[in-house]
Amino acid sequence: MSKVKIKTIVVDNEARALNRMKLLLSHFEELELLECIDDANKAVDKVLRLQPDLVFMDIEMPGKSGLELAEDINKNYLDTKIVFVSAYDHYAIKAIKNSAFDYLLKPVSIDELKTTIERYKAKLQTNLTKREFEIIRLIGKGLNSKAIGEALFISRHTVDTYRRTILEKTGCINSAELISYATKNNLI
Repeated sequence: MSKVKIKTIVVDNEARALNRMKLLLSHFEELELLECIDDANKAVDKVLRLQPDLVFMDIEMPGKSGLELAEDINKNYLDTKIVFVSAYDHYAIKAIKNSAFDYLLKPVSIDELKTTIERYKAKLQTNLTKREFEIIRLIGKGLNSKAIGEALFISRHTVDTYRRTILEKTGCINSAELISYATKNNLI
């Protein structure tokens, strides 16, 4: 029985960067590279048609920026996660506001790419919600249920319910094991 592969697309107008990313991605057997796109204007239609799990996208491209592409993709409510790949770090805040899954600086190293892919796989396996990730991060900072509730404007009892659900989803027994799991899988 074969495992379902993570479908990916790469969007970059620079042939050299496109080829480098294609080569790096070939090292991960769990990935299936659907397409490499060098024209930002064609990217949205291809993403909508192919519906990949991950899109690795440059930011500075002629015609349409990666940030604009991300907005177009997000407007269509796809479950596609976007990893921005840029030579510039000054776009990082805008990328995060655009719901970026990750932000990698060029030239991308195999280790950075591995961390991104492992984090994506961990998120898939646990199927955690955005709120559950927030609670995990706050647990990692040492906050108790009451403090987490105050920080998120929810009751302590609601936080306790989230904690139980998180433990069930991750297969962890307690908070210490959860923090270890979250650290190992780059969730916090």
